[in-house]
Amino acid sequence: MKSTPASNFGSACFLILCIFSVTGCAPTTNVAKGSQEDIKAEERRQQSLFLETTWSRQARLVNLAWPLRKNGTELCGKDVKNDFGILAIALNEIPRDYQDVAQTEHKIGNRPRILHVIPDSPADLAGMETGDEFMSIAREPIKDKKRSITRFRDKLDESAKTGLPVDFEVSRTGVTHFLTIKPEEVCSYDVIMTSDDIVNAFADGNNIIFTQGMMRFAQDDEELQLVIAHEIAHNAEGHIDKGIGNRLLGALIDAIALAYGLNTQGMFADLASMVFSQDFEREADYVGMYLLARAGINTSGVGEFWRRIAAEYPQSIKGSFTHTHPATAERYINIDAAHTEIADKLLKGLPLLPERKEGK
Repeated sequence: MKSTPASNFGSACFLILCIFSVTGCAPTTNVAKGSQEDIKAEERRQQSLFLETTWSRQARLVNLAWPLRKNGTELCGKDVKNDFGILAIALNEIPRDYQDVAQTEHKIGNRPRILHVIPDSPADLAGMETGDEFMSIAREPIKDKKRSITRFRDKLDESAKTGLPVDFEVSRTGVTHFLTIKPEEVCSYDVIMTSDDIVNAFADGNNIIFTQGMMRFAQDDEELQLVIAHEIAHNAEGHIDKGIGNRLLGALIDAIALAYGLNTQGMFADLASMVFSQDFEREADYVGMYLLARAGINTSGVGEFWRRIAAEYPQSIKGSFTHTHPATAERYINIDAAHTEIADKLLKGLPLLPERKEGK
C-alpha cells in the first residue's frame, strides 16, 4: 500500500511523541497537591476576595469624592443633582461567574441591597446601614425579581429630583426599618471604577471614571482627591464639549483647504484638539485645586503626585508640542502656584473662587 503525505506526517508525529515520552525533560519531584475539592473551595474564596476588594475600592472612591461634590456646587454651575449618598447593588449587576459567590457569601439577591453608605451623607445621618435590603421606596414595593434594580434606580432618581424627604423601607437582619431621608445637592458627576490596570482617570462630561490601576497607584487619599477634583473640573468647565467644538473648527479649516486643492489629512482638526487640550488640562489642575480647598482639604503637598508620576513615566517630565497634556514638571509648579494663590485668599478671607478672565 502506497503511503501518502498525510500518513507520513501522522507517523512522524507519533514517533516524536514516543521519543518525548521516553527521553523528554520532565519534573523530578513528587509535587504536593491538594484535592480538587480544596481547589474549588479556594476558587470561591478568591472570587469572594475579588468582590470585596472591588467594592472596598469603589467605596473609598465615592467617600473621597463626596466632600468635593458637596462643597463644589458653586463651581459646577447647572451640573448639580440631589443625592442620598448610597451605593446599591443587585445580583444581575454582578458578572455571571461571580453571582453564586455573591449570593451565598454576601447575601446579594434580586432586591437591591446597600453596598455602602457614604459617611455624613443624608443616608448615613438617617441611619441607613451597609447590608440593608430595600423593600420599598416612596411607598412603592421593590419586587424580588431580576430587573428590580432597574426600577429601583429609576424610582430613586425620580424621588431625589424633588429634593423632598423620601420614605424607605429596608430589611436589616430580618427586621423591618422605616427611614425618611432628605437628599442633598451635590455636583452631578458620579464616580465610576473600571477593572482596567492602566493608571488612568478621565471625565466624559457626565461622569468621572477611575481605573483599578489608578486606585493602586495613588498612595494616599489626598492624591486620589487631587485626581477626582481635576476630573470634576473637566466636566464643570465643559471641556468635553469645548474639545469637540475645537476639533470641528479645525476640521472646517481642513475642509476649506481641501476646497482649494490642499489635502491637509485632518491636520488642523488634530492640531486644534491637541493645542487646546493642554490648556484644558492646565485649567482643570487650577480649578481642581479650588475644589480641594473648598472641601477643606490641605493643598500644600498634593503636587507630589506629579513627581511620582514622573518617576514612573519619565517621558512625561518634559513637555512637547505634540503632547495632549502639559509636562509633569510644569504641572507641579503650576499646582504650587495655585496653592500659594489659595493660601493668600484664605489668609485674607476672600471667596475661594478661581480667577476668571475678564468677561468670563
